[in-house]
Amino acid sequence: MEEESIKLNENPVKYEFETEKVQDENKKAFNWAEFLACVSVATTNLHTGFALGFSAILIPQLEKYTDEMGEISKSQSSWIASSISIAAPFGCLFIAFTLDRIGRISTFKISLWPCFIGWMLIALAFNPHIIIIGRLLTGFAMSVGTNSANVYMAEISSPKLRGSMMSIGSVMLSFGILLMYCTGLYLHWRIVAWIACAGAFFPVLMTAYWTPESPVWLIHKGQDAKALKSLEYFKNSKYCAGIQDTFNEMKSIKEKKDLIINKEIEKSNVFRRIAWHLSKPTVFKPALFMVILFVLQQFTGIYTFQFHAVKMLHEVAQGIDIKFATLLFGLFRFLLSFVATGMLHNYGRRPLCMISGIIMGITLFISGLCFYLRTKGDESIIMTWTSLLCMLLYISAGSVGIMLIPWILPSEMFPTEVKGLFIGPIMAWCNAVMFVAVHFYEDLKNLLDGMLGILWFYSFISILTVFFVWLFIPETHKMKLFEIEDYFKDNTIYLLRKKKTVKPQQLST
Repeated sequence: MEEESIKLNENPVKYEFETEKVQDENKKAFNWAEFLACVSVATTNLHTGFALGFSAILIPQLEKYTDEMGEISKSQSSWIASSISIAAPFGCLFIAFTLDRIGRISTFKISLWPCFIGWMLIALAFNPHIIIIGRLLTGFAMSVGTNSANVYMAEISSPKLRGSMMSIGSVMLSFGILLMYCTGLYLHWRIVAWIACAGAFFPVLMTAYWTPESPVWLIHKGQDAKALKSLEYFKNSKYCAGIQDTFNEMKSIKEKKDLIINKEIEKSNVFRRIAWHLSKPTVFKPALFMVILFVLQQFTGIYTFQFHAVKMLHEVAQGIDIKFATLLFGLFRFLLSFVATGMLHNYGRRPLCMISGIIMGITLFISGLCFYLRTKGDESIIMTWTSLLCMLLYISAGSVGIMLIPWILPSEMFPTEVKGLFIGPIMAWCNAVMFVAVHFYEDLKNLLDGMLGILWFYSFISILTVFFVWLFIPETHKMKLFEIEDYFKDNTIYLLRKKKTVKPQQLST
């Protein structure tokens, strides 16, 4: 009896020791294969940043220097700013046909060529219409590249690192915007366009070496040998103990889904497939949530500010050097993107989104209050600097939450077999809403009686977004993709979710 009791007492110690040893090894190890692959595809966000930031410096130059293009009308300025948003939905619909058919990486590489051609057209443009065509091409490339990159990163990253890996794109995007502001405020817009054109080759070089196809997609296409080879590249033995176990788990999930998939539906046209998949709660719930969340995101003004940064700062922070304010805004955006990467690694999507929206709502309200007091005759320097600091806090808060997280969620929340089918249309919807928000910004401002109405409207929508996230958006941080899918089978309102219970036999295993 004593010997048996000694053995029983030894087992927990041994188990705890082995567990601690594995945890220590995982902490020490760093998966460079995953990191380099994610960085490689995230470089496409440089061009997203270029495209978002370019109109902010291009339009003031075209309005000031009329010798090359002549007088630029308000309508032309609006189309130049918003044209990338109207082209982006077509890119999103394009990936609905290619992402599942030819793969994540092949789709990503297709996006690089219209990006290069678009920037070249802008650099050589001799009238506003050529600039708009170039912007349409870069908008198409932007949507294809960023969305295929997000799906790829979500599938190759481990659950613990998925958030921080996918937020690398935010760092790249912020650097792209900052580079546009830094160069565009001091250099001619044609030189800035050539700099962006040269940068189009960077993702080509990066993806040539470190981006094997997603093993998840390869398994779903029945290419098991290539999938195992891709897993061996990503999950080296120091980082992931069982490559074969991971492969078998993926295969098992795929085989279970094959049993419930209607083969006739899968062979039918795309509209019938979409309608059939929308009958399942694992698809229609995330689709509905993302449709609403993207509308709220765009009307918080966070992206409208990116396109009209110089003009908006001129109105909100009167009396401050606009070049200084614009560069400060770009620098804050860039530095906060690094903070966002660390926060997404350690904190959940829900708290970041809600804290972000609360700060955005408060700072916009205060900025609007300062604007109102200035219209009543208070021209003190305190009012001016308070407005500027509030706008910087607004952008900073948006950068770590509402601006970033909604783009990550579709790649996490949709089941693997429908990502290519649904992420494209969902992102097309988002970009269409972005076009409306950016293109009709001046009309909305006039409807709301000027900048004061805009600031308070964006403040209200920011707080409304907080309540929507609090009620409906599930926490996906550190969850495996199939666990997120299981959540939507039985839950809709997050606060009323069914919590999983641990059975006694599970505790002993």
